[in-house]
Parts: sequence; structure tokens; C-alpha cells
Amino acid sequence: MDIQKSITVNKPIAAVWEILGNQYTEAYRWARELYHSEGSGAPQFSGASCSKRTCDTSFGTIHEEIRTFDPQRHILEYEVVKGFPGFIKQGINHWELTSLSDGITKVTMHFKGETQGLLGLVMGPVLNRKLNKNLGEVLGDFKHYVETGKPSPGKVKDNQKHARRVA
Repeated sequence: MDIQKSITVNKPIAAVWEILGNQYTEAYRWARELYHSEGSGAPQFSGASCSKRTCDTSFGTIHEEIRTFDPQRHILEYEVVKGFPGFIKQGINHWELTSLSDGITKVTMHFKGETQGLLGLVMGPVLNRKLNKNLGEVLGDFKHYVETGKPSPGKVKDNQKHARRVA
């Protein structure tokens, strides 16, 4: 799986990095299918608040480790190290910000995943389609949150659906 998506955000790059990088542990505030997130571990990169993040998602708890945290180049990369189904061998998400003008930032997300085994072979195409859709929604959620300071309507709806499931 190799999925790359981009979106423009009507905010300066510093404001976008504030949410993406500096508030890395708080992604649950804006990303749908993510209901809680928190950081842990001593930071391995200058400017990072932690080295790991745990996320409660619609498909269970995942554990991530930061691979790149670069506030100067506005790059964040993390790898899911635990919590994926057994047929997913690896998942790495790379985010990069590019200033297009004083008030507009291009956000690029590049997810690379690898499946394994017979189930991975069978599920790979289905997973690729689902991830392609979901990552587009996540970028939309991110844009909305950065521009308005509020969760997107899709995120709000997802939170309500999740609350009904766990109640």
C-alpha cells in the first residue's frame, strides 16, 4: 500500500505545524475514528514532547513511534509498531508541510503499508481502498480543525456514533 494525499490549508505554516507537530499527542481532537491519544517516552527529537503515541481507534488501540520530527523542515513521520491486525506487517505515515504563501500551507500525507501472508494478499486491495478513503477524510478533518479550531462535522458525527457504541 502506498497512498499519498495533499490538501491546502488556509493558515500559515507555523499554525499548521502547531497542530500537527507540537500537538501531536492530541490528534484525537480532530481525526475521525480516533477517540483518545496520548504521548509517552522521552523525546528522541528536538522539539518533540514524546517519542511514542498510543491511540484508541475504531479498530482498537494502536501504538506508534516517532521516526522523524523536524520543526524546521515541518516533517513528521511515525510508524505503527503495535495494534494492527496480524496481516499488516508495517505502517508508516509521513506528513510534510510546504508554505505556498504567507497564509496558505500545503499538507502532504504519504502512508506506506505492507501486508503479509495469505490474509494480507486477500485483504490488501480492500484495505488499500478503505485507507485511501479514510486518509482523505482525515486530511479534510485536519484542514477543518486547523482553519476553524473546531472538529469537522464528520469528526463530530463519528464521535457521536462511537459514544452510542460504548454506552
